[in-house]
Amino acid sequence: MDKNELHNRRRFLAKAAAGSVAIGAVQTVRAENRNPNECVRIGCLNVGTYSHLPDLWAPLLNPRPEKQDIPFTNMRITHCWDIEPEKADEFAQIYRCEKVKNFDEMLGKVDAVISGGYYNHPWNHILHEPYLEAGLPNLINRPFSNALRKARKMVETARKHGATILAPSSHEHNDAISRARTWVPGRKIISYNAVNSFDDYPTHGVHGIYMICRAIAEGGNPVVSVSYRSERWWQPPGVMILEHQDPEGRRFYGTLHQIAGSWGTVRIHTEENSDGEEFRILRGTGYPYDKTEIWAPTPWAFQKMVLYGEMPQTFEQIMDKTNVFLAGWRSILEKNGEPVRLEDVPEDWESPVELPNHPNDSVANRFRQLFG
Repeated sequence: MDKNELHNRRRFLAKAAAGSVAIGAVQTVRAENRNPNECVRIGCLNVGTYSHLPDLWAPLLNPRPEKQDIPFTNMRITHCWDIEPEKADEFAQIYRCEKVKNFDEMLGKVDAVISGGYYNHPWNHILHEPYLEAGLPNLINRPFSNALRKARKMVETARKHGATILAPSSHEHNDAISRARTWVPGRKIISYNAVNSFDDYPTHGVHGIYMICRAIAEGGNPVVSVSYRSERWWQPPGVMILEHQDPEGRRFYGTLHQIAGSWGTVRIHTEENSDGEEFRILRGTGYPYDKTEIWAPTPWAFQKMVLYGEMPQTFEQIMDKTNVFLAGWRSILEKNGEPVRLEDVPEDWESPVELPNHPNDSVANRFRQLFG
């Protein structure tokens, strides 16, 4: 199939899915027509290498009897795709779903899409385009993209076709950061210090970035600039300094310490409480609490978005945290740790994808060979 044929096929399937019309024996249901008591069919992208789907999210949707899993949602994985076909075969066997050969072949067969991987993020704008054009809910795992231009394309496509996006981190969707998000508005922040677990910046440092954006920036204190200092961006420790502007135009600073062996904590210092108010993410002890504290809230947030069409974060907030993430990259890669203003990150500038910690991994190259 040449590119024109592929494009025409995707357009037809997207139009059909967006209109909730039958394709063969299947039908896609839009949020406004969905019964919350009915099971939601999920298609999964990027289910193999460096993915949150196997062992973390997938067992919450498709329980494994041999592991004594229980269902945490009313969503079920029905189809999957991975750029490594053998990984998709394994996933399909474990979670009893159907593997598709091409990434867009789940159109018309699923109600929503979850992408769980890391290495795919520079090509998310390609992988998710047909599903966004179909108006489907898309969970696009962190990091959202490695360029503002690509991120903006996904957002604009979603706006145009009525699709919804969840671009999550487990450090955003938990009780501690939810409490911080409701506590911050209306308070004059002097500074904050935060910690998040870390091995390299794009896979785990991004958790801390998203956590700060959720707790501090979305409370009315947008990030202005980012400074990132570390001997190596792929090894802890690292320290980031984020400059914020509060609703009155006053500037303040916070630090994000990226160290090994931690989940995530934010301590916020205000004029009323100079010692700081602490919001600490807890893992949870024993089943099911080791799932409900960290891993289940993201699928829960996605299920609510699928059912009712309301995004946990606006498109602007998704773009803002992507911009903060890329400003951190620019700081350490090109500015020797000096502050980079968000407005100074070029639209076409791209951050790297390969990880020095995984020197023999060929997944990124497979994406590059397929998509350029």
